[in-house]
Amino acid sequence: LRDCLEVRVSLRNGGQVPVTPRVRVESNRGPTDWAAPPAPLAPGAALEVAVPFAASVPWRGVRRDTDPPSWGGQPGTGTEFGSDAVGAVTFSADRPQAGAVVVVEAVRAGLAAGPELPDWLGKRPPVQGDWVRTFDDAFDGSALDLSKWNNTGPNYWDRTSHWSKDNLIVGGGVARLRYEKKTGRHNDEPDGKESDYAGGYLDTYGKWVQRYGYFEARMKLPTAPGLWPAFWMMPDRGTEAGPQWVRQSTRNGGMELDIMEHLTRWGPYHYHIAMHWDGYEEDHKTMGSSGIYVQPDEEGFFTAGLLWTPGLLVYYANGREVGRWEDPRVSSVASDMMFTMPMGGWDNSRLEDSRLPDELVIDYVRAWQRRDLMQP
Repeated sequence: LRDCLEVRVSLRNGGQVPVTPRVRVESNRGPTDWAAPPAPLAPGAALEVAVPFAASVPWRGVRRDTDPPSWGGQPGTGTEFGSDAVGAVTFSADRPQAGAVVVVEAVRAGLAAGPELPDWLGKRPPVQGDWVRTFDDAFDGSALDLSKWNNTGPNYWDRTSHWSKDNLIVGGGVARLRYEKKTGRHNDEPDGKESDYAGGYLDTYGKWVQRYGYFEARMKLPTAPGLWPAFWMMPDRGTEAGPQWVRQSTRNGGMELDIMEHLTRWGPYHYHIAMHWDGYEEDHKTMGSSGIYVQPDEEGFFTAGLLWTPGLLVYYANGREVGRWEDPRVSSVASDMMFTMPMGGWDNSRLEDSRLPDELVIDYVRAWQRRDLMQP
């Protein structure tokens, strides 16, 4: 059911006593929350119960100093349900009496009504404060603003893709990271590694960084199996820190912040949030959720946002809080923004060449800073 966001079940009380039916959807990663009507169903009455895939309680990360260790977050928050790996719809009842009968008349999977977007989305951060907009690119021109962005950079994530400036396309009010089968050399450099797949790349490394604030992008995801688009942030301590691996280390207060990380095998409505710190080897630590569900608008776009203040990270999808981590270890190092789309990922399908080219489309990228947290 990866092309769906909910299951709707038509039920009828076929018995002689009131009954409160419950429904949930099972997957090989975990179930949805139970869904039930607000009151018992009277004999002969019928109704439709919607079972959303999104968690009823947003994911909350554990505190390292007070909670038991867990990658998955605090019990009772978030969801591990995987819409790409559904196995069953389960029916139950809340404390049924003898003689209770529930008739299942229909089961349908699909999308909910279009998303209701808050008025503040794209205009300001989701919380009160003295905020200043510090970054804004709506890609209104015909070329990338190279004072803000780089369209070349490293590829640590697969061995079969290279970045090409020609695959970062600006026009029509959007930026497109296009992925296609095209032989070339990494970053279009004569001595770059040659590979058979080309992709676009964006980051603000060395051009724009910020510690704390609110960061938001409106995007449309690709659908070709095997792609791995992401909107994320990495530390950047500046040129005085030394080479890139030191500048961008996730040790010593630094942290990788994955605001939106998607594997196309999951379907277009399902993505991942995460934090990584203390390097990527034996000391590596991570926390996050792969159960973020969002419904795009009629144009296929949705927004992903991150509120980052001292000791606090709050993740948003279409202006709705979907994750939160409060902990002293939250990054305290200024970071840049990145958009990448290699092939692969930890839980993806094989790439299908017949579905290429495909694109991650970015409508805008914006950032704000609270005035009392500003630094040069």
